[in-house]
Amino acid sequence: MSFLVTTWTAVALALLTGGPTSGERAGEVTGLQVLPSADRTEIVISLEGSVETRDFTMEGPDRIVLDLMDARFALSKEVFSDIERGGIRRIRASQYSEEIVRVVVEVDAPMGYSLLSGDGYVRISMENSYEAFEPWEAWRAGSGDTSDLSAGPLASTPLEGVAPASAAPRVRPARWTGIAVSDLAERITVSFTDTPLRDVLFTFADFSGRSIVPGAQVAGTVNAEIRDQPWDIALQAILESHGLAAQEAASGIIRVDRLEDLTAREDVEQLTTRPFRVNYANAQELQGSVESLLSSRGRISISGSTNSLVVTDIPRVLDAVEELVEGLDLRTPEITISAKIIFVNRTDLEDFGVVYDLKDSRGNQLNTLTPGQTGDAGAGTDETVPVGTNVVSLGGNSIAALGNANSRVVNPSLEFLTSLVIGRHTLISFVEALESRSLSDVQAAPQVRVLDNQQARILVGERTPIRVIDAAGGGPGAQDGAFPQATVQIEETGILLEVTPHVTAGDLILMELRAERSGIEIREADLGFVFNTQEALTRVLVEDGETVVIGGLTVTERDEFRIGIPLLMELPLLGRFFRHTREETNQRDLMILVTPQINRR
Repeated sequence: MSFLVTTWTAVALALLTGGPTSGERAGEVTGLQVLPSADRTEIVISLEGSVETRDFTMEGPDRIVLDLMDARFALSKEVFSDIERGGIRRIRASQYSEEIVRVVVEVDAPMGYSLLSGDGYVRISMENSYEAFEPWEAWRAGSGDTSDLSAGPLASTPLEGVAPASAAPRVRPARWTGIAVSDLAERITVSFTDTPLRDVLFTFADFSGRSIVPGAQVAGTVNAEIRDQPWDIALQAILESHGLAAQEAASGIIRVDRLEDLTAREDVEQLTTRPFRVNYANAQELQGSVESLLSSRGRISISGSTNSLVVTDIPRVLDAVEELVEGLDLRTPEITISAKIIFVNRTDLEDFGVVYDLKDSRGNQLNTLTPGQTGDAGAGTDETVPVGTNVVSLGGNSIAALGNANSRVVNPSLEFLTSLVIGRHTLISFVEALESRSLSDVQAAPQVRVLDNQQARILVGERTPIRVIDAAGGGPGAQDGAFPQATVQIEETGILLEVTPHVTAGDLILMELRAERSGIEIREADLGFVFNTQEALTRVLVEDGETVVIGGLTVTERDEFRIGIPLLMELPLLGRFFRHTREETNQRDLMILVTPQINRR
């Protein structure tokens, strides 16, 4: 068996002597750190050697751009979008050109900053009006922990109020059952050839400084080659290949045993009760997710007064519940949804008609339009006949006629009356005309603020009671002659906005949205009311602050109505004087615009 542990002594010596390690070039970017100061946020860029810099700011979004001249990029990734601390949203760093590394710091708002550089580091010191935050850091692949900076930039140029890099926790979630890893595990390079499994466990215990106890059934040999891996990950792989698992006791001792033995032990393990305070979510909403983790003996209850989950189970399950609650109980962003609903209704109406009434003063009269008169006015025997009373002469020659009597212009703006007397006959003509234009412009700008993944609803309008009459009678079993029963239904009209937003990666906003504009119109006869509704129901993906048109509709309706005297109404040019013509044009325009914006804290 051969055993080799890699350390960073060579790197530390190289930094102390001012020269790079073998195979590395001067100006190579090896690490990024975001550290809190008293009232500032410090961004430290660690590198091998010194470089020249240039910096500038940009807007939309606000960001600080720093170029490192004659530098090489050596980090394991380029985009760090999970920072969200000290006024910094994310950092992008990459090889901008062959000789330039560009670091882009995206911030919440414009803020003042200063730049300081030296041998092995470049530091951006920014104003910080936010609350205190935990340090954040990222390093070149294979660079281990932060001990290689003990004689580097942070040691030679200490930051006021900033903890040393070695004190910054490097938290990594545990990837295997039972072991809670609080710090990033040291990396190990080791070879095993036909090595007893118990000796392998003792090797890892000696390297990590942890107490590892194998179970009675742990046996076998190991053949493995581990190269530069965290020791806990390497041990996990070896245990899984032999059907084993590890479990850490409260004392810190790690017990290794077969999976079935660990499961059997949990059936008799003492139960523990632990409360879990939920800060941002609703405890009842998390209950279903937590119940899926409980063992057969576990139970859960909710404390409504403190918004907490009270879980009773074995310690392993409680640790899993704690990790789950921390992952689900997150402070969710708030989104402001601004909508603009524009509705325009234009109506143009032209109405023209000619009505004729022919009367015989001593014979037939159709007194539908005007009153009539019979008898001899000179002899004093005349008699006035009211409107609606027709006179029919059964003897002698007589004629009476009506034209377009039942199709007259309603509320005409122009009425022109002519009469022509020929002997005992009178021809009365009514010329009626109407032209009207109406414009209705309704604009609503509702705005609502809502948490991520929660539905918001805003209504600006009325709740109209509608009376519904059951003509069948007074309900089931009613006898003949029972009175009809009336009920009242409430209908909402006006401007309605319902939206459920979801913030995705890259600050995109996915919205499920329903916008509605409705109004009530009274109709004649038994219909009672008609609801005019314009509605848009959609699901869109937009950027933060982007305005999108989710509904645009123009409807034009044109109605033409003609009625008149047969044959005569179709005459060229003259036909217009023997018919009633009505032309109506109705144009409705609807537009709905929505602008979502994430509220930054």
